[in-house]
Amino acid sequence: MAQSLRRPLLSAVGLSPSCSWRCFSQLPALRAGPQTPQFARPRQQADRSIKLVSKGMQYVPSDIGILEMTFVTPTSNQPSLFREPLRHLKYQWKRFAFRFRDRFSLIIFKISSPRGKSWYRRSVKISRSTLTPTAVALHRQMYTSFAEGDVVGLRKLCTDGLYDSFRARIGSRPKGEKMLWELVNYNKRSKLVSFRAARLPIEGAGVMQAVVRIASKQKLTRLVKGKSGGMEVVPGSGKEKDVVEYVVLQRQYESWKEGEWQVWGTTKETTLEDVEEWEGKALE
Repeated sequence: MAQSLRRPLLSAVGLSPSCSWRCFSQLPALRAGPQTPQFARPRQQADRSIKLVSKGMQYVPSDIGILEMTFVTPTSNQPSLFREPLRHLKYQWKRFAFRFRDRFSLIIFKISSPRGKSWYRRSVKISRSTLTPTAVALHRQMYTSFAEGDVVGLRKLCTDGLYDSFRARIGSRPKGEKMLWELVNYNKRSKLVSFRAARLPIEGAGVMQAVVRIASKQKLTRLVKGKSGGMEVVPGSGKEKDVVEYVVLQRQYESWKEGEWQVWGTTKETTLEDVEEWEGKALE
């Protein structure tokens, strides 16, 4: 298990986390696109964390990492059809292949679950149409709870690693400081860009993960008590920021009983270089 710093969503609202602990994430700061402010996203070698889940375990941790080779289609960071036609075609083919793999993983996951009254009725339900509104709602609730310092609410909304990050940030706030988070508007329609599933090496255990792109204008205002006794805005805070986030949702299954959707963190767009790196590691 690697020692790393996880900063999934905090910098999107103007924070620079300073805490670190053991988890399965790696976090380079990357841009979602040419118009997107820079903020950190976890990069995950997920196969390592899943291997840590053994048959002898009685409890599956919620932060098992993002599934290996999760493909997130970029909005603009793709090889040009005119300048690099071969690389462009290769990228589009890989995108199609990974999308087929994701759909197939959901089918296998569903038919592996216990049967109902007929063969095609299974205990696992797959509902793609609810994922985007669920992600948007959890995204809003999570940031609101963070600003209000509601650790009880965050415990329900977030997986272990992200919850620990928010709790540490709330605990490190100066005494008397308050925060107000506001979602000004959505810049684009939110979109589901990845949805897949995987079995875990424990009977009846598995995980579903979905990635939803959310483009929004946000504002985080920090307030402290001034000399007059009233609350004053901290200089530099309260500015509107355009942010593109690839929010990772996760639902776990234990004994084929589904849990609630939670926010795992954020991830980044997949480039052709990422795909080639995956292929290289597969040959090792």
